[in-house]
Amino acid sequence: MKYAHKSQGFTLVEIAIVLVIVGLIIGTLAPLMISMIKKDKLKGGREVVQRARDEIIGYTMIHGGKLPASTSDLSHTKDPWGNSIFLIIAPGLSTTDVCSVNATSLSLILYQATGGGACSTGSVISNIVGIVASKGPDYNRQISTLNPSNQVGILDYGCMGDLYPADNSGVTSDRPFDDIYEFISLDEIKGRVCPPPSSNATSSP
Repeated sequence: MKYAHKSQGFTLVEIAIVLVIVGLIIGTLAPLMISMIKKDKLKGGREVVQRARDEIIGYTMIHGGKLPASTSDLSHTKDPWGNSIFLIIAPGLSTTDVCSVNATSLSLILYQATGGGACSTGSVISNIVGIVASKGPDYNRQISTLNPSNQVGILDYGCMGDLYPADNSGVTSDRPFDDIYEFISLDEIKGRVCPPPSSNATSSP
């Protein structure tokens, strides 16, 4: 009498080998996937801020040269990390036609790395009409608020530090700057929004 041959299942050794192989694959791919997700979100954050910047210019065109007063006037208001972007507009320009002014009271100080690595040297950029920014991957704002001189402090990418400690639980010195920002100068927005000056020159006979 013949008995049917029973197929054997996986042995414990074979299962262990499979688990080791799966573990190696996951261990290799997981960091790569996490890195790709971070890069994708960072790219998305830059795109959101750039689009918000374009919307500021578009809003100014539509509203008689007046800049938006807040991000509620924009379509892109959230970054890929779920945080609201923030907007700093030169005082008065949400109610004044930008084409009628020749200077703004808003300027930014961009702190860049010096020879010793410290970002303590600031370059002043004047006649700014607006700054739009995201808190970036660490979810914390590091760009300063307006000081009494209507200046905003921004660290260069790669600098360590923080200019907005209220958002960071007292951590101000060992945090890499990762806010994503764009700014618009007066000359740029006037070139985009304002009609060219009419020429009254007459040709000589």
